[in-house]
Amino acid sequence: MENKNSYINDILEGIGVIFLYLSLSAFMSYFINLFGISFNNLSNTFKQIYLIFCECSITILILYIYKKDFIPNFKDFKSNIKKYIDKYLKYWFMMLCLMITSNIIVTLFTTTKVANNQSNIVSLLGKYPVYTAIVTIICAPILEELIFRLSIRKLFRNDTLFILMSGLIFGSLHVVGNFDKLIDLLFIIPYSIPGFIFAYVYTKSKNICVPMGIHFIHNTVMILLQLLITIL
Repeated sequence: MENKNSYINDILEGIGVIFLYLSLSAFMSYFINLFGISFNNLSNTFKQIYLIFCECSITILILYIYKKDFIPNFKDFKSNIKKYIDKYLKYWFMMLCLMITSNIIVTLFTTTKVANNQSNIVSLLGKYPVYTAIVTIICAPILEELIFRLSIRKLFRNDTLFILMSGLIFGSLHVVGNFDKLIDLLFIIPYSIPGFIFAYVYTKSKNICVPMGIHFIHNTVMILLQLLITIL
């Protein structure tokens, strides 16, 4: 009975945090309207400051909710970082190879050569470079791992089901709402691959900070490469 009640509490907590995250993220640019200020009337600099503040606030809030899960994991990760890097960094290289391969295959069937989500990131990087870099490198690895790994893990205790659901939900939310044609939904495949890898790593390491670390490395490399491409 105790295990059943614990599982029910985990499910309610996971669903609640996911709903909170999606709600806050969806209305982030509208909160300022409560103070009689139009987001669209702000200067580019103040838009970035406001958006960074919102993203950091959401990140801190979710971290606080999950502090009992996160703090022990963080202490363990800090004490054993070399062990975790030696054991799990290889999965990042595997992820890159699978993403590149699947993306090439998907583009053979679509007229869109780059997923709209990627185009949006490039556009945001050009328009709001500081905001995009900070959020992508710092906030996204923390938030997305807490939501798509820790929260979803609370819903699915079976390892295989968790990995599948975590990856597919992660990939879908990066594509759905950002596609022009139904065939573009094929981009869910390359976007789901990181989700599968991060979920697998979390299942094996049992430490949420490990996929966070890999996610941080991946996003940092991608942003730096995009900045380099822009400069050149």
